[in-house]
Amino acid sequence: MDKKRQMNFNLNNFLLSLSNAFDEVESRYFNTSKNHSKRVAYLSLKFALEFNYKQDALFDICAYSLMHNIALSQAKEDKEKFCNLANEYAMKLPFDFKEQIDVLKYQYDFNLKEYDIPLFSQFIYFANHIDTKFDLSKNSVENRTKILAYIKDKENILFSSDLVECFEEFAQTQSFWLDLQNENELLTFIFSTLQDKTIVLDFEELLEITSIFTLFTNENLNIIENASRVAEFYNFEHKDKQTFMIAASLCNIGKLYIDEKILNKQNSLEDNEYEEIKAYPYYTKKVLSNIIGFNDICSYAYKVQEQIDANGYPFSLEAKDLSLKDRSLALVNIYTALTSNKPYRKAYTKKEAFDILEQMAKENRVDETIVNDFKEIFK
Repeated sequence: MDKKRQMNFNLNNFLLSLSNAFDEVESRYFNTSKNHSKRVAYLSLKFALEFNYKQDALFDICAYSLMHNIALSQAKEDKEKFCNLANEYAMKLPFDFKEQIDVLKYQYDFNLKEYDIPLFSQFIYFANHIDTKFDLSKNSVENRTKILAYIKDKENILFSSDLVECFEEFAQTQSFWLDLQNENELLTFIFSTLQDKTIVLDFEELLEITSIFTLFTNENLNIIENASRVAEFYNFEHKDKQTFMIAASLCNIGKLYIDEKILNKQNSLEDNEYEEIKAYPYYTKKVLSNIIGFNDICSYAYKVQEQIDANGYPFSLEAKDLSLKDRSLALVNIYTALTSNKPYRKAYTKKEAFDILEQMAKENRVDETIVNDFKEIFK
């Protein structure tokens, strides 16, 4: 592996980290609880092991489970759009997505019957449906009884009899229910079940993957293009340029933790709402810090709202803590936001955007030298 041009990448490690953010989105629509996607993966893998699935299939089942809600932040209640977007995004990921479309169609009842759906897909549908309806993390014997009655009631939902029998067998063991309540046990089971399937990716290939997730918190990919132009201007080395662009693609991922009603509010924010928004880089750090090999990417990404006067958020870092790349990415983020349409305002012109940046520089909030460089870069 050429460390200047490539990195090791484990898709399930990546998706496990991101699943926390997507679970936050799903919870706002379906009232699912924390670690929902990990429970879907846990139960789906339990089924797959019972049916003697091989390692490659187990890896895919886990990935499918963790991304079952990948397009929800954009499609919301539009079921067909959800399926189409999920297909579009997932086709860029390094595994075959064909069967996952069946999961989505089955999940949203596109007039498909049990015999039309591969068993592979039914595992994920079953796990997602049951955890959404009953919350498998609840420590309640009464809840367990309701689940077991529900899965056998043919008038409620059609599950494969094989899956029902399999679940009933799991249910006889108390540790099964206790594992579902414990994040560490869920992760231990997932990682012990899967063999390491780390692959070597060129940084450009990784950027193609992370660019999918840019669209969940940005209306377009301009932030990546803007980051590329800045990296070219400063003549970053290849690895530095690519990690800088990848950080740009993910620097707003923490916004998935913030209610869209606040992010898109057209009127002035209440103080408590503004405080909620200010937390998003904290969540960006929380997500990216758990991804293997993402140390530099995480370090750049979570500082995008920090300022050289130490009045940024959420960490109030000082100028000495902010490198050229940190300061540059923060300005890329600001410039991109100013020149983009928002639900509450139209995009500023370049002149208007630079007037705002110049004022911020005068107030010692951003680096004046970099603002002047931006005038050259984006002239």
